[in-house]
Amino acid sequence: MADTRPIRLWYQLLSSETRLKNSVAATQAAADRVAAPGTVTEVRGTRHGALGDQYRLFWHYDVREVVDNGLGVRQRGGYDAFVIANSLDPALVELREILDIPVLSFMEVCCYTACTMGERFALVAPNERFIPHYEDIVRGYGISHRLSSTEAVLFDNIGRFDDVFTDEKVGDELMAQMRVACERAIARGAEVIIPAGPTAAFMVRRGVFQIDGVPILDCYGLLVKAAEAAVAMHRATGVCVSRKRRYQTPPTSLILQCAEVRGIDALRKG
Repeated sequence: MADTRPIRLWYQLLSSETRLKNSVAATQAAADRVAAPGTVTEVRGTRHGALGDQYRLFWHYDVREVVDNGLGVRQRGGYDAFVIANSLDPALVELREILDIPVLSFMEVCCYTACTMGERFALVAPNERFIPHYEDIVRGYGISHRLSSTEAVLFDNIGRFDDVFTDEKVGDELMAQMRVACERAIARGAEVIIPAGPTAAFMVRRGVFQIDGVPILDCYGLLVKAAEAAVAMHRATGVCVSRKRRYQTPPTSLILQCAEVRGIDALRKG
């Protein structure tokens, strides 16, 4: 008999909850739009994140906060999955090592879903600096031959993305840039397009799910549905991650030692 208990998702953005509150709210709306009855999606931002996460230096500090949030979920319990709703896969491996609930990531879910919808897909990045990082991620998945191109809109200041949800003129500017980027991607062979970053919530807000017959993924909604499926299978089988090789959990003795040496309260019980 199917387990019909409510599902509670920790849904982690890198966006600052104060500086990018419009983006956080738009993501919450995109998640709620598709969630099944009984699924509670708690969209969380960070204290200072997405200030310049296209640069690895700043991204490093965002990752640490995501890890800390994951450890807090592990310590307190109460969540059925941890969803990394950021396109750079922050803390994906780290949290799969330590959490015993499904851990899903934006880029992984979207790329593999795109591969079920078309032969080749394209990514649309918030700005050009993201492109090498995105291509490294897809290469790591082993599916770079399915990536037709990585395009970019021209929002070099990530903070400007918050204005697209409240200022129609700025929103129209982004929409025009998205159409140009998608048309370039289609000309280069894209059959599915993944809008990365706040643009994903913006396209949902505008109700744009295809351009010239090419699907534009509802990435934040897709993450919710993937998480619901992962939770259902975890409940049905008791399994959510392999503990061989990459996602091995550290031994309890090492966890306790690390908790003591580094003063990590969330790990003091092993």
